[in-house]
Amino acid sequence: MGLKELKKKLLSNVFLRNVWASLGLRSAYSTQKGGFIPYFQYIIGPYEQDYYLYFREEPFVKRYKNEIFNKLFEYDRNDGKKYLAFHYEAYADKQDYLHFLQDEVSERLERRPGKIQKSKLQAALDWVTEKLQELRVQQEQLLRQRIEQGVQQIINSQPAATPQELDNLVKTFSDKLFTEMERIVATAEQGIKEKTVSNLELSRPYPQYKTKFIQFFLVLRAMMAPSNIAKAEPFIKSFPYSDMAAMLYQYFKDFRDVKLDTLQRNISNINSEFNYKNPNVKKLDEAMRAFFYE
Repeated sequence: MGLKELKKKLLSNVFLRNVWASLGLRSAYSTQKGGFIPYFQYIIGPYEQDYYLYFREEPFVKRYKNEIFNKLFEYDRNDGKKYLAFHYEAYADKQDYLHFLQDEVSERLERRPGKIQKSKLQAALDWVTEKLQELRVQQEQLLRQRIEQGVQQIINSQPAATPQELDNLVKTFSDKLFTEMERIVATAEQGIKEKTVSNLELSRPYPQYKTKFIQFFLVLRAMMAPSNIAKAEPFIKSFPYSDMAAMLYQYFKDFRDVKLDTLQRNISNINSEFNYKNPNVKKLDEAMRAFFYE
C-alpha cells in the first residue's frame, strides 16, 4: 500500500481525522504539488537574487504561499513594493491578483507577527489598497471612453449638425451616463450601507470607546470553549476582520466616518496592539465563557 492510499485509509477514520486536525497536521493542500494559481512567478532551479520565487521542485501550495512572504521580508518597505509590482505587472487579471494578496496579507497580520514583519505586511496592504484605487480609476476612465464612443456612433447615424452642437450633445449624454454608472458602482461598494440603514449609536462615541467596543468583539472572536467541553474549539467558527468591519459599518453610525476597507485595517491594527493578557481582558473572557458554557 502506497503512502497516498495509507493516508486516505487513515483519514477515513473520524477519530484520527480529529486528532490530525488538533495537531495541525490536517490540510486540504498538504499532498498536492502545484495545482495552485501562480499569482507570483516562480522557477524550478537554483536560487537567484531577483524577484522570482525559486524551488528545487514543484512546491506544495502552502510552501509556495510562504515563500511569497519569505521573499517579501528580504526587502525593505520600498523594495518590497517593487517586488509586488513586478509580479502584479506580469499577472493578467489585476483585480484577482490584488484580492489574493489582500486576503493573504490580512491573514498574516491576524497572526500578530513581529514588529518588523508587521511593518512590511502593512506596507504591502497599503500598496494593495492604492493599486485597487488606481484600478478603479482606470476602469472608470475606460468606461467613460466607451460611453463617449458609443454616443458618437449614435450621433453619426443622425442628421448632420454643427460641430459645436455635436460636441455638446456627446458631452451631455456621456456625462449623464457616466454619472449613472458612478452611482451604480458606489451602490455596489457601499451595498451594506445602502441595503440596510441602521443608525445605532454609542452613547459615548469617542475614539477610546469605539476602540473598546472593537476590542470587545476581538475578545469574543478569540474566545475558546473550555477544555472539558471541546479542545481548541472557538466559540465563533470564523469571524474575519472583514465581517467584523461590515457588521460595525452596517449597524453603527459611529463607524461610518471612514471607508469600509479603512475600518477593516483599523480593526487589524487594534488587534495587533491589543494586550490579551491584561487582567481586565482575562476577566471579560472568563465571564463570557461562564455565561455561554456554564
